[in-house]
Amino acid sequence: MARLATGDKSAFDTLYHYYEPRLRLFLTPFTRSDAHLLNVILQDTFVKCWIKRNDLAGIEHLEYYLQRMAKNRLLDLLKLQKIQSNHIGHYAQLQEQSVQLTGNQLQLKEYMSIARRGIDALPERRREIFSLSVFDGLSIDEIAGRMNLSREVVKKQLQKARTFLKTYIAEKGDLPVIVGGLIIGSLHS
Repeated sequence: MARLATGDKSAFDTLYHYYEPRLRLFLTPFTRSDAHLLNVILQDTFVKCWIKRNDLAGIEHLEYYLQRMAKNRLLDLLKLQKIQSNHIGHYAQLQEQSVQLTGNQLQLKEYMSIARRGIDALPERRREIFSLSVFDGLSIDEIAGRMNLSREVVKKQLQKARTFLKTYIAEKGDLPVIVGGLIIGSLHS
């Protein structure tokens, strides 16, 4: 140990060749036969021994000291692996959600395009009434006043427009009629 403290490499080689098999045997059950992990721990442990060679002379039971160092390094690496695994899992989940969100946005854009084509297919006066209601946010009374129509005519035209569009979107978008209604309801946004 005194020779090691002065930086004698042959003393380190002797220490390494004596304790490396013992530490390997000690660590094997904890590393679950992961040879790479085991070799990393052993390497880190002996590098640390070389760095702390001046402190080793005062250690009474060197084998126990090396075992504790190796065990601490193992625990550090296992914690790091767990953190990395969690981050990878979280990243994969975010990627999946992003792909799903993009797909949903494209699908919604397609449904909105179908809805717009359905609006264009409405008779002109019905389309104008529907547009004033949905896109301009006018009430039935305001539309009736602006277009010089009765309140009942506006109501009836709006109902016919909505019914037509629900069916149109359901057929062209291959959706249930209720979903077509939801899309119609979201047009004003």
